Amino acid sequence: STTIRKVEFTSVYDLNLLCPQQVMWTLRAHDLGDTSREPSWTFVNDINDGRARARHHDFTHSGFDRGHLCPAQDRSLSLASMRATFALSNVAAQAPALNRGEWKKTEVFCRHQALLYDSIEVVVVPLFLDRDTLRIGSHHVAVPHAFFKAAWVHGTDSVLGCWFFFNH
Repeated sequence: STTIRKVEFTSVYDLNLLCPQQVMWTLRAHDLGDTSREPSWTFVNDINDGRARARHHDFTHSGFDRGHLCPAQDRSLSLASMRATFALSNVAAQAPALNRGEWKKTEVFCRHQALLYDSIEVVVVPLFLDRDTLRIGSHHVAVPHAFFKAAWVHGTDSVLGCWFFFNH
């Protein structure tokens, strides 16, 4: 694995699965703005290791969404910050029903909590169970079986939420 540290998030990326092992970020109220996502944006390979061959097109027509782990909207203060979330170190294959449903609800919840508490911490861990792992695309990107997500108030032990989602 390799660690990618950015202002927007930190990712520990699995070079064999071509998927993050975890993505962590601090979400502050001042990170939230009114920048809109451009529909033409694609996920870029930001991993400086030749073994990380995953590409944006590996997800195309796979039946899975390119699921942001650190959401673009969490970095909506500026176009550059939002665009930085469109990185392969910050994406996992997610079932559309999950990505557009309960997952999105946790994103909205976390942004609300950041506004309420000024600063929260969030971690997402894609999980691979002890069974066959589906691979997608020409580079064989692994599809997580499930996801764990947790959020807490920055600098405290006050947990705001812990979630476990099967990826189907």
